[in-house]
Amino acid sequence: MELRRVAPVVGLCALLAADAVLIAWAFRGTPTDDPGPAATAPAVTSSSASASPTGSAAALKPVPVQRIVAAVGPTIAWVVQAGTCEKPGAVWVTDDEGGSWSRQDAPGRVLRARPSSATEGFVTGGDDECDLRLWNTDDAGRTWKQPTGGAADAWSRVPDDAKAVHTPEDDVSRPCGSSMRVLDLAALTAQQAQVLCENGDVRTTTDRGATWPKSFTVKGALAIGAVEGGNGVLVRADSSCRGVVAVPVVGGKPARDGECVAGKASSGSVSVSGSGEAWWLVVGDAVHRAEGAAGPWDRTAAPLDG
Repeated sequence: MELRRVAPVVGLCALLAADAVLIAWAFRGTPTDDPGPAATAPAVTSSSASASPTGSAAALKPVPVQRIVAAVGPTIAWVVQAGTCEKPGAVWVTDDEGGSWSRQDAPGRVLRARPSSATEGFVTGGDDECDLRLWNTDDAGRTWKQPTGGAADAWSRVPDDAKAVHTPEDDVSRPCGSSMRVLDLAALTAQQAQVLCENGDVRTTTDRGATWPKSFTVKGALAIGAVEGGNGVLVRADSSCRGVVAVPVVGGKPARDGECVAGKASSGSVSVSGSGEAWWLVVGDAVHRAEGAAGPWDRTAAPLDG
Protein backbone atom coordinates (compact mmCIF):
# COMPACT_ATOMS: atom_id res chain seq x y z
CA MET A 1 0.00 0.00 0.00
CA GLU A 2 1.25 3.44 -0.92
CA LEU A 3 1.53 5.69 2.12
CA ARG A 4 2.76 9.28 2.20
CA ARG A 5 2.87 11.71 5.05
CA VAL A 6 0.78 14.78 4.44
CA ALA A 7 0.48 17.81 6.68
CA PRO A 8 -3.16 18.31 7.72
CA VAL A 9 -5.10 21.32 6.58
CA VAL A 10 -6.77 21.85 9.89
CA GLY A 11 -6.65 21.38 13.59
CA LEU A 12 -9.66 19.74 15.09
CA CYS A 13 -11.08 18.08 18.14
CA ALA A 14 -13.46 15.23 18.58
CA LEU A 15 -16.28 14.89 21.02
CA LEU A 16 -15.90 11.48 22.44
CA ALA A 17 -17.72 9.53 25.08
CA ALA A 18 -18.29 6.02 26.31
CA ASP A 19 -19.62 3.60 23.72
CA ALA A 20 -19.99 0.42 25.73
CA VAL A 21 -23.06 -1.78 25.34
CA LEU A 22 -24.47 -1.50 21.83
CA ILE A 23 -26.55 -4.45 20.79
CA ALA A 24 -28.26 -4.91 24.12
CA TRP A 25 -30.27 -1.82 23.17
CA ALA A 26 -31.61 -3.31 19.96
CA PHE A 27 -32.41 -6.74 21.34
CA ARG A 28 -34.32 -5.40 24.35
CA GLY A 29 -37.03 -4.34 21.92
CA THR A 30 -36.61 -0.57 22.08
CA PRO A 31 -32.98 0.36 21.44
CA THR A 32 -31.37 3.27 23.22
CA ASP A 33 -28.26 5.18 22.25
CA ASP A 34 -27.33 5.88 25.86
CA PRO A 35 -24.61 3.51 27.13
CA GLY A 36 -23.26 6.03 29.60
CA PRO A 37 -23.22 9.64 30.81
CA ALA A 38 -22.54 12.48 28.43
CA ALA A 39 -19.44 14.66 28.41
CA THR A 40 -18.93 18.22 27.25
CA ALA A 41 -17.28 18.84 23.90
CA PRO A 42 -14.82 21.71 23.53
CA ALA A 43 -14.87 23.80 20.39
CA VAL A 44 -11.73 24.10 18.28
CA THR A 45 -10.98 26.64 15.58
CA SER A 46 -9.36 25.24 12.49
CA SER A 47 -5.88 26.16 11.34
CA SER A 48 -4.36 25.67 7.92
CA ALA A 49 -1.15 24.28 6.49
CA SER A 50 0.12 23.50 3.01
CA ALA A 51 -0.32 19.97 1.75
CA SER A 52 2.41 18.10 -0.08
CA PRO A 53 2.30 19.07 -3.80
CA THR A 54 3.55 15.71 -5.09
CA GLY A 55 0.19 14.15 -5.98
CA SER A 56 -2.06 14.74 -8.97
CA ALA A 57 -5.43 13.17 -8.11
CA ALA A 58 -8.45 15.48 -8.11
CA ALA A 59 -10.09 16.03 -4.74
CA LEU A 60 -13.26 14.07 -4.08
CA LYS A 61 -16.50 16.00 -3.82
CA PRO A 62 -17.95 15.86 -0.28
CA VAL A 63 -21.35 14.12 -0.41
CA PRO A 64 -23.38 12.15 2.14
CA VAL A 65 -21.58 8.91 3.02
CA GLN A 66 -23.15 5.91 1.27
CA ARG A 67 -20.59 3.20 2.13
CA ILE A 68 -20.36 2.99 5.90
CA VAL A 69 -17.83 1.06 7.99
CA ALA A 70 -18.52 0.11 11.61
CA ALA A 71 -15.66 -1.26 13.71
CA VAL A 72 -16.15 -3.90 16.38
CA GLY A 73 -12.52 -4.70 17.18
CA PRO A 74 -9.13 -5.56 15.67
CA THR A 75 -10.49 -8.52 13.70
CA ILE A 76 -14.19 -7.69 13.24
CA ALA A 77 -15.87 -4.95 11.21
CA TRP A 78 -19.02 -4.43 9.22
CA VAL A 79 -19.45 -2.40 6.02
CA VAL A 80 -22.82 -1.42 4.59
CA GLN A 81 -23.73 0.02 1.22
CA ALA A 82 -26.76 2.27 1.68
CA GLY A 83 -28.53 1.57 -1.57
CA THR A 84 -31.97 3.13 -2.03
CA CYS A 85 -35.33 2.56 -0.37
CA GLU A 86 -36.55 0.73 -3.47
CA LYS A 87 -33.28 -1.14 -4.05
CA PRO A 88 -31.33 -1.72 -0.81
CA GLY A 89 -27.59 -2.31 -0.84
CA ALA A 90 -25.46 -4.89 0.94
CA VAL A 91 -23.84 -5.74 4.27
CA TRP A 92 -20.32 -7.17 4.48
CA VAL A 93 -18.84 -8.71 7.65
CA THR A 94 -15.29 -9.82 8.41
CA ASP A 95 -14.00 -11.65 11.47
CA ASP A 96 -10.44 -12.26 10.23
CA GLU A 97 -8.98 -8.74 9.91
CA GLY A 98 -10.40 -8.31 6.43
CA GLY A 99 -8.88 -11.51 5.08
CA SER A 100 -12.36 -12.43 3.83
CA TRP A 101 -15.81 -10.85 3.77
CA SER A 102 -19.26 -12.43 3.90
CA ARG A 103 -21.91 -10.53 1.97
CA GLN A 104 -25.65 -10.37 2.64
CA ASP A 105 -28.48 -8.23 1.34
CA ALA A 106 -29.33 -5.19 3.43
CA PRO A 107 -32.88 -5.03 4.85
CA GLY A 108 -33.44 -1.47 3.57
CA ARG A 109 -31.62 1.74 2.77
CA VAL A 110 -29.07 1.47 5.61
CA LEU A 111 -27.62 4.74 6.92
CA ARG A 112 -26.16 3.59 10.23
CA ALA A 113 -24.76 0.30 11.58
CA ARG A 114 -24.01 -0.63 15.21
CA PRO A 115 -22.63 -4.17 15.44
CA SER A 116 -21.41 -5.73 18.68
CA SER A 117 -19.88 -8.92 17.27
CA ALA A 118 -19.34 -10.75 14.02
CA THR A 119 -22.95 -11.95 14.11
CA GLU A 120 -25.01 -9.50 16.18
CA GLY A 121 -25.86 -5.90 15.40
CA PHE A 122 -28.50 -3.43 14.39
CA VAL A 123 -28.89 -1.03 11.49
CA THR A 124 -31.17 1.93 10.85
CA GLY A 125 -32.48 3.21 7.56
CA GLY A 126 -35.48 3.34 5.27
CA ASP A 127 -37.98 0.65 4.31
CA ASP A 128 -39.46 0.41 0.83
CA GLU A 129 -41.50 3.56 1.52
CA CYS A 130 -38.47 5.35 3.00
CA ASP A 131 -39.97 5.36 6.50
CA LEU A 132 -37.26 5.15 9.16
CA ARG A 133 -36.85 1.65 10.58
CA LEU A 134 -34.47 -0.31 12.79
CA TRP A 135 -33.54 -3.92 12.08
CA ASN A 136 -31.44 -6.28 14.16
CA THR A 137 -29.68 -9.53 13.30
CA ASP A 138 -28.00 -12.32 15.21
CA ASP A 139 -26.62 -14.16 12.17
CA ALA A 140 -24.47 -11.53 10.42
CA GLY A 141 -27.31 -10.22 8.26
CA ARG A 142 -28.67 -13.49 6.92
CA THR A 143 -31.98 -12.63 8.58
CA TRP A 144 -33.31 -9.34 9.99
CA LYS A 145 -36.02 -8.49 12.51
CA GLN A 146 -37.73 -5.23 13.47
CA PRO A 147 -37.97 -4.97 17.27
CA THR A 148 -40.87 -3.36 19.11
CA GLY A 149 -40.26 0.36 19.33
CA GLY A 150 -38.00 0.33 16.31
CA ALA A 151 -35.84 3.38 15.69
CA ALA A 152 -37.69 5.69 18.10
CA ASP A 153 -34.76 6.00 20.51
CA ALA A 154 -31.94 5.78 17.98
CA TRP A 155 -29.70 8.29 16.24
CA SER A 156 -29.80 7.97 12.48
CA ARG A 157 -29.55 9.91 9.29
CA VAL A 158 -32.98 10.17 7.65
CA PRO A 159 -33.46 8.03 4.52
CA ASP A 160 -35.51 10.51 2.48
CA ASP A 161 -34.00 13.79 3.73
CA ALA A 162 -30.23 14.26 3.47
CA LYS A 163 -30.42 17.40 5.61
CA ALA A 164 -32.02 15.67 8.58
CA VAL A 165 -30.98 13.56 11.57
CA HIS A 166 -33.32 11.46 13.70
CA THR A 167 -32.64 11.92 17.43
CA PRO A 168 -33.27 9.70 20.50
CA GLU A 169 -36.15 12.07 21.28
CA ASP A 170 -37.95 10.51 18.30
CA ASP A 171 -37.63 13.88 16.63
CA VAL A 172 -36.03 15.17 13.43
CA SER A 173 -33.30 17.80 13.57
CA ARG A 174 -31.46 19.67 10.80
CA PRO A 175 -28.08 20.32 12.46
CA CYS A 176 -26.47 21.85 9.37
CA GLY A 177 -29.38 24.19 8.66
CA SER A 178 -32.35 24.03 6.35
CA SER A 179 -30.32 24.19 3.13
CA MET A 180 -27.25 22.05 3.89
CA ARG A 181 -26.82 18.27 3.82
CA VAL A 182 -25.43 16.09 6.59
CA LEU A 183 -22.51 14.08 5.21
CA ASP A 184 -21.81 11.84 8.20
CA LEU A 185 -23.08 11.10 11.71
CA ALA A 186 -21.10 9.85 14.71
CA ALA A 187 -23.49 8.87 17.51
CA LEU A 188 -21.87 8.54 20.94
CA THR A 189 -24.58 8.46 23.62
CA ALA A 190 -28.25 9.38 23.81
CA GLN A 191 -27.15 12.92 24.65
CA GLN A 192 -24.19 13.23 22.34
CA ALA A 193 -23.63 13.05 18.62
CA GLN A 194 -21.50 14.74 16.01
CA VAL A 195 -22.29 15.54 12.39
CA LEU A 196 -20.22 16.57 9.41
CA CYS A 197 -21.90 19.15 7.17
CA GLU A 198 -21.24 19.50 3.47
CA ASN A 199 -19.47 22.85 3.94
CA GLY A 200 -16.93 21.18 6.27
CA ASP A 201 -18.52 22.25 9.56
CA VAL A 202 -18.39 19.68 12.35
CA ARG A 203 -21.29 20.29 14.73
CA THR A 204 -21.83 18.66 18.10
CA THR A 205 -24.83 18.17 20.33
CA THR A 206 -24.79 17.28 24.04
CA ASP A 207 -28.54 17.76 24.55
CA ARG A 208 -30.06 15.01 22.40
CA GLY A 209 -30.19 17.13 19.27
CA ALA A 210 -31.83 20.26 20.70
CA THR A 211 -28.82 22.41 19.74
CA TRP A 212 -25.84 21.84 17.44
CA PRO A 213 -23.05 24.38 18.04
CA LYS A 214 -20.16 24.37 15.58
CA SER A 215 -16.95 22.80 16.89
CA PHE A 216 -14.65 23.40 13.90
CA THR A 217 -14.56 23.55 10.10
CA VAL A 218 -12.51 21.34 7.78
CA LYS A 219 -12.74 22.14 4.09
CA GLY A 220 -12.85 19.02 1.98
CA ALA A 221 -13.88 16.77 4.90
CA LEU A 222 -15.50 13.52 3.77
CA ALA A 223 -16.13 11.46 6.92
CA ILE A 224 -15.67 11.42 10.69
CA GLY A 225 -15.14 8.76 13.34
CA ALA A 226 -14.74 8.87 17.14
CA VAL A 227 -14.21 6.54 20.09
CA GLU A 228 -14.01 6.71 23.86
CA GLY A 229 -10.98 8.46 25.34
CA GLY A 230 -10.57 11.49 23.11
CA ASN A 231 -9.38 9.74 19.95
CA GLY A 232 -10.82 10.19 16.49
CA VAL A 233 -10.13 10.36 12.79
CA LEU A 234 -11.33 12.86 10.22
CA VAL A 235 -10.93 11.92 6.57
CA ARG A 236 -10.51 14.67 4.02
CA ALA A 237 -9.90 14.99 0.30
CA ASP A 238 -6.69 16.57 -0.92
CA SER A 239 -5.59 16.99 -4.53
CA SER A 240 -2.02 16.17 -3.47
CA CYS A 241 -3.05 12.68 -2.32
CA ARG A 242 -3.97 9.82 -4.64
CA GLY A 243 -6.62 8.64 -2.22
CA VAL A 244 -7.69 10.31 1.02
CA VAL A 245 -5.92 11.89 3.98
CA ALA A 246 -6.66 10.36 7.40
CA VAL A 247 -6.12 13.04 10.05
CA PRO A 248 -5.91 11.60 13.59
CA VAL A 249 -7.18 13.19 16.76
CA VAL A 250 -5.40 11.90 19.88
CA GLY A 251 -6.64 12.82 23.33
CA GLY A 252 -8.98 15.40 21.81
CA LYS A 253 -6.16 17.14 19.91
CA PRO A 254 -5.12 16.76 16.27
CA ALA A 255 -1.78 15.18 15.46
CA ARG A 256 0.68 17.22 13.41
CA ASP A 257 0.48 14.96 10.37
CA GLY A 258 -2.20 13.12 8.48
CA GLU A 259 -1.51 10.11 6.31
CA CYS A 260 -2.29 9.78 2.63
CA VAL A 261 -4.04 6.44 2.20
CA ALA A 262 -4.00 5.36 -1.42
CA GLY A 263 -7.18 4.13 -3.03
CA LYS A 264 -9.67 4.60 -5.85
CA ALA A 265 -12.67 6.18 -4.20
CA SER A 266 -15.78 7.72 -5.63
CA SER A 267 -17.68 10.41 -3.76
CA GLY A 268 -19.66 8.90 -0.89
CA SER A 269 -17.55 5.72 -0.68
CA VAL A 270 -15.21 6.86 2.12
CA SER A 271 -15.91 6.07 5.78
CA VAL A 272 -13.96 5.61 9.03
CA SER A 273 -14.75 3.95 12.36
CA GLY A 274 -12.87 2.97 15.50
CA SER A 275 -13.52 0.52 18.31
CA GLY A 276 -10.91 1.73 20.77
CA GLU A 277 -8.77 -1.30 19.86
CA ALA A 278 -8.51 -0.72 16.12
CA TRP A 279 -9.53 1.64 13.35
CA TRP A 280 -11.05 0.73 10.00
CA LEU A 281 -11.13 2.93 6.90
CA VAL A 282 -13.00 2.26 3.66
CA VAL A 283 -11.77 3.90 0.45
CA GLY A 284 -13.95 2.65 -2.37
CA ASP A 285 -13.67 -1.15 -2.48
CA ALA A 286 -10.46 -1.17 -0.42
CA VAL A 287 -10.49 -1.53 3.36
CA HIS A 288 -7.63 -0.42 5.59
CA ARG A 289 -6.82 -1.08 9.26
CA ALA A 290 -4.75 0.69 11.87
CA GLU A 291 -4.00 -0.07 15.51
CA GLY A 292 -4.56 3.56 16.48
CA ALA A 293 -6.02 6.76 15.13
CA ALA A 294 -2.54 7.93 14.12
CA GLY A 295 -1.99 4.92 11.85
CA PRO A 296 -0.11 3.57 10.02
CA TRP A 297 -2.85 2.27 7.77
CA ASP A 298 -2.52 -1.17 6.15
CA ARG A 299 -4.77 -2.48 3.41
CA THR A 300 -6.62 -5.68 4.26
CA ALA A 301 -6.02 -8.80 2.20
CA ALA A 302 -9.49 -8.89 0.65
CA PRO A 303 -11.38 -5.98 -0.93
CA LEU A 304 -15.14 -5.65 -0.89
CA ASP A 305 -16.85 -7.31 -3.84
CA GLY A 306 -18.31 -4.15 -5.31
